[in-house]
Amino acid sequence: MRTLFTTVTFFLAVLSASAQSAEESFHSASRFFIAEQDPQAKGILDEALKKYPDDQKLKDLRNQIKEKEKQKEKEQDQEKKEQDQEKKDQEQKDKEKKEEQDKKDQEQKDKQNKEQQDKEQQEKEKQDKEQQQKDQQSKEEKEKKDQQQQQQQQEQEQKENEQKNKNQNTPQLSEKLQQMKISEEKAKMILEAMKNQEIQYLQQNKRKATKPKDKNKPDW
Repeated sequence: MRTLFTTVTFFLAVLSASAQSAEESFHSASRFFIAEQDPQAKGILDEALKKYPDDQKLKDLRNQIKEKEKQKEKEQDQEKKEQDQEKKDQEQKDKEKKEEQDKKDQEQKDKQNKEQQDKEQQEKEKQDKEQQQKDQQSKEEKEKKDQQQQQQQQEQEQKENEQKNKNQNTPQLSEKLQQMKISEEKAKMILEAMKNQEIQYLQQNKRKATKPKDKNKPDW
């Protein structure tokens, strides 16, 4: 509504300017100029200069408006440049901020990866150590088992050899007993008697050794 009112006012001012003198047109344009309504002032001046192209006041005011427009355009350009610069600065800040955040994220990621690798390495070393202990234990158990088997085998071979020797000696003993005309039963009785005599002899010597020695008698 306000725009429509301004537009109507502008056309009325232009129409009235065509019927005004140069002085009246100058004052009308000045009022709009002071009121910061440059388009209306410029329209009145352009219309008045068609009738009074040599009027200096009209020309000076028109030049002021023109200079004001140039200054305004310059300020707008400067403002636009400042806005563009601010935008670039903000974009640069955002870029640097993003790069910094990306760097922190990467560092955090690298740290996590390193911690994970260290953890995996420690776990691997632990597993290797446990496996080495198991292997060593298995080796010792195998060696022990092999020693037991070897010992059992040696004992078995020894028993077999003893049995073999016994079997070999038994016929020879039987032959000797037959040559001496002594039965095997009688030979056993003789051996048993000899064994008893040996036991009695050892017991007697033991009793003699426990008796106190006579100091008045020589050792011999």
